[in-house]
Amino acid sequence: MSGLVHTGGVTGGMGSARGVKLVLLGGALWAIGMGGVHLAAGWGVFVPAWSTLLLAMTLPMVWATLRLIRRVSGADASGMVEATALVSAPALLLDGVALTWAPSLYDATEAGQRAAGAWLLWFVGVSLVMAFAGARQGQR
Repeated sequence: MSGLVHTGGVTGGMGSARGVKLVLLGGALWAIGMGGVHLAAGWGVFVPAWSTLLLAMTLPMVWATLRLIRRVSGADASGMVEATALVSAPALLLDGVALTWAPSLYDATEAGQRAAGAWLLWFVGVSLVMAFAGARQGQR
């Protein structure tokens, strides 16, 4: 993967203050997202009938999240993949822990827990794809 996107050390890696700030942002966004997922699950959003609309509604949320990541990281287009990965990593890890040992945080039903977990994976995947696409476009 090296060489596909030149990050130029924009975030300075995990040990830098900016890298730590991005990891903390990931934890904070996870907590906010968890609250939103729990609230949405209570409204019955994580059912097949809502799936297409829910996935489509993710796009503006991802766009806003990427703008926040860019602002916090100071990254240019080429550094957004690294910055987005640093924000995404703690959220993915926290989701893994929560889905394993506290799935009721997502929804009371197993089907709702699966759907909420799938949506969270979709959100991170779309975020990384959009960051990568922006980096590729910035190279042209």
